[in-house]
Amino acid sequence: MNRLIILDGNAIVHRAYHALPPLTTKDGKMVNAVYGFASMLLKVWQDLKPTHIAVTFDMAGPTFRHVKFKEYKATRVKAAQELYDQIPLTHELVSAFGLAIYEKKGYEADDVIGTLVEKTRDSGAEIFIVTGDKDTLQLVGGNVKVYTLRKGMSDIAVYDTEEVRRKFGFGPELVVDYKALAGDPSDNIPGVPGIGEKTATELIKKFGGIKEIYKRIENKEFRIKGEIKDGVIKKLEAGKDSAQMSKELATLDCAVPGLDFKFDDCKLKELDKEKIIKLFSELEFVSLLKRVPEFAQSEIVKSQSRKIKDKEADFKFNEISDKTGLGKLKKIIREKKIFACRYLSGLVFVVGHEGFFVKKEMVGECEEIFTDPELELVGHDLKQIVKAIKTNPPLLGEGQRVGYVANKLFDVMVASYLLAPGSRAHGAADIVFKVLGKQLPAGTGQESLFGVDAKEAAQELYLLAQAADKLKAELMKIDDYGLFQKVEMPLVLVLAEMELNGMAVDLDILSELSKKVSGEIKSVSKKIYKMAGEEFNIASPLQLREVLFEKMNIPTEGIKKGKTGLSTSAEELEKMRGLHPVIEEIENYRELAKLQNTYIDVLPTLVDKKTGRIHTTFNQTVAATGRLSSSDPNLQNIPIRTELGQEVRKAFVAGKGNLLVGADYSQIELRIVASLAEDQKMIEIFEAGEDIHRATAAAINNVPLEAVTKEMRRAAKEVNFGVLYGMGVHGLSWRAGIPYTQAKDFIDKYFQQFSGVKKYIDRTLELARKDGYCETLFGRRRYIPELNSDNHQLRAAAERMAINHPVQGTAADLIKMAMIEVSNVITRSEATKQSPSPKLILQVHDELVLEVKADQAQAVAAEVKKAMESVIKLRVPVEAHVKTGQSWWELK
Repeated sequence: MNRLIILDGNAIVHRAYHALPPLTTKDGKMVNAVYGFASMLLKVWQDLKPTHIAVTFDMAGPTFRHVKFKEYKATRVKAAQELYDQIPLTHELVSAFGLAIYEKKGYEADDVIGTLVEKTRDSGAEIFIVTGDKDTLQLVGGNVKVYTLRKGMSDIAVYDTEEVRRKFGFGPELVVDYKALAGDPSDNIPGVPGIGEKTATELIKKFGGIKEIYKRIENKEFRIKGEIKDGVIKKLEAGKDSAQMSKELATLDCAVPGLDFKFDDCKLKELDKEKIIKLFSELEFVSLLKRVPEFAQSEIVKSQSRKIKDKEADFKFNEISDKTGLGKLKKIIREKKIFACRYLSGLVFVVGHEGFFVKKEMVGECEEIFTDPELELVGHDLKQIVKAIKTNPPLLGEGQRVGYVANKLFDVMVASYLLAPGSRAHGAADIVFKVLGKQLPAGTGQESLFGVDAKEAAQELYLLAQAADKLKAELMKIDDYGLFQKVEMPLVLVLAEMELNGMAVDLDILSELSKKVSGEIKSVSKKIYKMAGEEFNIASPLQLREVLFEKMNIPTEGIKKGKTGLSTSAEELEKMRGLHPVIEEIENYRELAKLQNTYIDVLPTLVDKKTGRIHTTFNQTVAATGRLSSSDPNLQNIPIRTELGQEVRKAFVAGKGNLLVGADYSQIELRIVASLAEDQKMIEIFEAGEDIHRATAAAINNVPLEAVTKEMRRAAKEVNFGVLYGMGVHGLSWRAGIPYTQAKDFIDKYFQQFSGVKKYIDRTLELARKDGYCETLFGRRRYIPELNSDNHQLRAAAERMAINHPVQGTAADLIKMAMIEVSNVITRSEATKQSPSPKLILQVHDELVLEVKADQAQAVAAEVKKAMESVIKLRVPVEAHVKTGQSWWELK
């Protein structure tokens, strides 16, 4: 049986634009609506399995409805320009799939849909209208159904005749009569003034369409019976003309002239895979590619595989089994000066158009390749191969440091991230697709029970090496190759070493802490149950919502609603503080539960049985600002402002005979602001070594330093840090707990005193709007296309991002440079000549933690402080504070 899908292009694009978060390509092009449309197209293709597809669009300009009623859709707010900019891209996407497009000047897409339905209704084909609104429900009946989005892009409803009756209480044929009475605010269809949805529904269910209703009220006998209230009759009589016009506006024109529609033109054809790959590559829709029907088995994937393997015999693969073969490989690498490599139960190499596999037992013979500083090593996530080399004796020997890998590095994952920091698509397949427009062959380089297909791993490397050339050119084009080469690549070696070093944990401390926190959770739970008057699952948002808002009647003004009702997220609970004591207790419960479930009870399970230490993973390609993050466990997010959060830090300890050295930058982001803004007042404060927050409070309140109160300093601190995040008057008022007028006065005075900061903010925003991006002191870019958005919320968030990135991003660059310098310093240090040598083991925000022999701690601390303070020169002094201790907690 034939099945036709008709997509309401504009409705889906509009829904996607508003439902999905901003999504941009690396060059700043907004594509969230196109992505949503593509995702919906592929979803219905998979779910409904059509034989035919047609897509309809509105065309710019007035329609016949505007002629009938000039106020038609007059109340609609003009959509943002970035939505309109995505319509041509959506057309291009539809064309890439070879689908028929239908549109007509002077008519809406819904009229075109109605016409296509009428032309097809008698063909016997099943018809699904895919849309984002309910305007086409009037077409439902027989073989015609409407597949509509209710909320967002995933909540779907399918309407046939019975479902329309169940939902509205009447059939599809009366949908336009309902609009004739109740109107439609979204289209500015007036309906009958005074008749709402409830009354309209009751009238239609009881009497039928407006023709029947008006026939009844014109009958005197009927009016005597009093079946319709007099007030309703008066409204109906006064609004008769409006009702008739509203019905005409709501009724679809199913005979749009001049549509060159042929059912067979909508028949699905063989996909032009090359065209789809090219477009999806440009739009960076990597995740959608695998959802394209039959794409995984497509000839294009097979042909690309063959091109890699066989094209003009370009790519050759060799398994090396003796020293002669290995000698040939070494010679080729020395000649080419560049090679790609991956560790996979042995070493897979690619040099030029040749692939090689060196089995595990011969890996030790490859040492001279990795210790030659004249050679460039290319790969994806090189940290893994560096770690593999370190942990695979006898390649570099048990005593060698990971930093001993001396090659120049080119990590395509990090290069991809540096070019598109707002994206998460930096996997090997993502990069090959984005950069080369090719798909990796299925199963490339995957390890299985039967070993590894080294040839396919080499094919992946071959493509990644090609991508590396293009990525290098792009980095040079935007002047970021220096940052990549001098900061990001040396950092790969440092992070690999830190991950292997790990951190010792005292399990007894965690065990005792678990008992303590369990007791506190029980105590807090009892308090909450007593206030609520019942026991319930505090961790359940549904049960918590019922207790707070339905039983305890806590005010809900300003509280966000989600799909399932009022939100009880941390952000919303924060708004309710002070309304009832239970709110603070719930927040306390959540913090305790998070500590226990995320750290206290989990950390013991993460201890490596071989080393007895926890080895976190440092993520170099996640945060758009350039900041590092960590996972398994996430040591960045251990609470430090609470006593129990600090207790968790007590469990991270130095090994026997060792001490921890902690070094962190003092107020580094504000020092960066002073330097970037060249604000003379702020520079003077830092040069004098004064407390920046106290000095700020004194300047704003026009009082001596000694007269500054705690409240004054707290408000000044909020402004100082708030400036970094674009905080406004409302934000300061709420954060500092001061009236709005006082907060406004405070910010005004702040910018009077620190006029250089105000000029810097204005200058940064102006430049970012012009260029489409902002950058750090060292050239790390972040693209922010939302700066020119018509959407106020998006634009405001983008402005905060633009103000913050140069500061936070520069701080991120600085700590990375400090890590590299500290690593170099301790390598050269006298302490390194002793065993065990100092080890860099942790980085959290602006803090570094090392583990050293106890008798070397003070000497190493002094060297680390000197290294961190001299890594770059700002307009103000850079200060690093160092401490030593047996546990991480002692370094606070």
